[in-house]
Amino acid sequence: MKVFAGREFQVYEVSGREVRIHWNIEQFTREGMDGPEVQWMADEAVCLVSDSRDQMIEKIIASQYTVGAEIATINNKDSKPEEYAAYQAFRQIAKDLASGWTA
Repeated sequence: MKVFAGREFQVYEVSGREVRIHWNIEQFTREGMDGPEVQWMADEAVCLVSDSRDQMIEKIIASQYTVGAEIATINNKDSKPEEYAAYQAFRQIAKDLASGWTA
């Protein structure tokens, strides 16, 4: 899910029992009521602090793919190799993010 804020996101932000994991963090400027405003945008997955690495990977992937879309992407890897490659690249990002938290 995409999230927006007026401050820079940290990769891992803990709030109570949850950890919000951010990636693709970008800064941009938009026109506000008083002129240009600096904003931040990121992709986000919400996990529990106590989640295992595998549970985190699953939740990160689910933030971008429904179960049906994930299955379709896997099943169509021969007819849509670009989509399958993008999915595999994202799986690796999810694994790296989960490993970064659990390390």
